[in-house]
Amino acid sequence: MCITSDARTHPKIPEWEQVLSSGAVAMNMLVAANASGFDAQWLTEWYSYDESLRDDFGLNENEKIAGFMHIGTRQFSKTERDRPVIEDIYTVIERCMNVLRC
Repeated sequence: MCITSDARTHPKIPEWEQVLSSGAVAMNMLVAANASGFDAQWLTEWYSYDESLRDDFGLNENEKIAGFMHIGTRQFSKTERDRPVIEDIYTVIERCMNVLRC
């Protein structure tokens, strides 16, 4: 299935929150599918940004594809894809950590 965001100007809901909501929907669907015994994967690949695909799906000019949710049953073991070394992409900013400690 295709998950989309259709953020619009609204007096009470900032557009950014509307965009984030599509990610929250996708994450909740992913968790719910896995909790129900299915395998699920949420992918946002290059085709999410392909204008012709947006046209094929009949999306309006404001809609953006937040990703594709694949839900099914596993027929073989999961394989792990290559991941970056966490130390290469993760930074702890000490001054922020003090703010987060409540």
